[in-house]
Amino acid sequence: MASRKNEKPMAEGTSALERLETLAPERRERLLAAATAAFAQHGLAGASLNAILKESGMSKGQAYYYVRDKADLYCAVIERALDRLAGQIDFSRVAEAVDRAGFWNALRAAFEQLGALLIAEPATASLGRTMYEGPETEKALEAPLGRLRAGAAMLAEHGQRLGAIRTDLPLSLIVDMLFAAARALDRWFAENWSELAPQDAQRINLEGLAMLRAMVAPQDGFNSPA
Repeated sequence: MASRKNEKPMAEGTSALERLETLAPERRERLLAAATAAFAQHGLAGASLNAILKESGMSKGQAYYYVRDKADLYCAVIERALDRLAGQIDFSRVAEAVDRAGFWNALRAAFEQLGALLIAEPATASLGRTMYEGPETEKALEAPLGRLRAGAAMLAEHGQRLGAIRTDLPLSLIVDMLFAAARALDRWFAENWSELAPQDAQRINLEGLAMLRAMVAPQDGFNSPA
């Protein structure tokens, strides 16, 4: 095992967001607010860590006790945004559905909530667009994207138990296809959001869900929500 004696000590936590929980609340909020604004405007590549730290009143030495680098801080910002969105969207209704109609109707309601939130919060939508900058961003977001995929897998497995999702293919393949297609939909929105009227954005959002459903629903003629 490689020695860790030359590594700088860091706060406890497996992620930057967890490590930042040990920072005084007011200082943590100043740092994350400055970072969120910078990343939303400039993306990971264009944002300046020095400018973020200056805005938040934190030195590099202090910051590196909580975050390893700019990408680590970016990941914390995205994780916090995802956690906040998850807290505002009622995915519990999907997990609590007892039949396939209830499953898809609950998922549709969750998509409607997500679309409405992004329409109402342009800054959050701008931050989401930065997730598709390129390989550097993908690498920085490996952990949160992995958790999103795990959540999608749990919902897909529940959908299979209810007969809402086909079982003639391996679950892992279905999840891979769903997750890739959902990210393609999200990427399209990231690239075109500024040109969409709110009603068009919500309509395409729900039609996108319908496409996902058509891809994974059992091929038995059950094609419309209750």
